[in-house]
Amino acid sequence: MSHPQLPPDVDPRHEPDGRRIFTEHDLGRYFGVVDPKVLQRDRRRRHRRHAIVLLIVALIVSGVTVTAYQVLQGSWSIPGWEAAPPEEPLLCPAGEFDYSTESTVTVFNGTTIGGLAGDVANALEGREFVIGGVGNQGFTTSNMVAVIISGPGGRDTALAVQRNIEGSVYLPDGREEATVDVIMGTQYEGLVPADGVNTASGPLDCQRLQTEAPTAALG
Repeated sequence: MSHPQLPPDVDPRHEPDGRRIFTEHDLGRYFGVVDPKVLQRDRRRRHRRHAIVLLIVALIVSGVTVTAYQVLQGSWSIPGWEAAPPEEPLLCPAGEFDYSTESTVTVFNGTTIGGLAGDVANALEGREFVIGGVGNQGFTTSNMVAVIISGPGGRDTALAVQRNIEGSVYLPDGREEATVDVIMGTQYEGLVPADGVNTASGPLDCQRLQTEAPTAALG
């Protein structure tokens, strides 16, 4: 392998094993033989590349800043970036509902009490409710009697379930099918005695939910 051509006045020291030892002075003189015009040309190229990169970065940052500002001001809209509409507040259905056991009821155990959903489902089935199944369902607050959930089509049966489970709370949802879900809590102690159940028409008890306007559609 051939070694680089050295200037005449560069005479590196040789070790016995053939290694060449360059001093700092020798290295400076060796690299000093490079043509200054070549070095200057390389510097200009590097400066141009750096300037182009900085310009591209500046343009990207400026574009993102302007776009974000226009979107926040509402002047521009980007598909998929629109803010989600605020959720409508839950409102307790206005008016009275008939006592009915026609809609299918599914009972969920919202506690760690084993067999609770099955026991409640059997008790409701003994009172002519149509049971669709049982299961487990986590709930934010299990320290309550029960939560009854249905859409507009299941509100008559939801009323009947609520009359049988004293202290239960009704929550409306937007389901289209006429089904009712019951999530049991730790405060459940049993159904209201059969001979003491009020089967007359009446409103649902949502407790802390605001009631919708009486003129609203009952569904």
